[in-house]
Amino acid sequence: MADPGPLAGLTPLPSSNQVVASVASGRVDPFAPVGGAGAGAAPARLSLPPGLVFNGVIRSGGTPEALVQFGGETGTLRVGQRGGRTTPLLPAGWSVASIDVQQGRLTLRQGKQSVTAEL
Repeated sequence: MADPGPLAGLTPLPSSNQVVASVASGRVDPFAPVGGAGAGAAPARLSLPPGLVFNGVIRSGGTPEALVQFGGETGTLRVGQRGGRTTPLLPAGWSVASIDVQQGRLTLRQGKQSVTAEL
């Protein structure tokens, strides 16, 4: 019996070989530096999230806190808080790495990079 072909109005699915061939894999140049900016290029320097205002530091009940404003909110941040999860005072993907009350410093982390704000 001959193959009837695709039914009128239906689009046939691609074959497994067509699907595999359409997916890019690997890098064009596997020996190029990661990031493609050059072998000795430094990573881009991280800066505070846009709109974040660092106003001060306090110690409350022995716990250091940073006074901040962000996105229409005002409040305090504590070490370990994560934006989008435990506080609306930071954007998602950011976290509080450290707060130094004596030096007036707030250190935030995004991924593996960190940035420190000073009063």
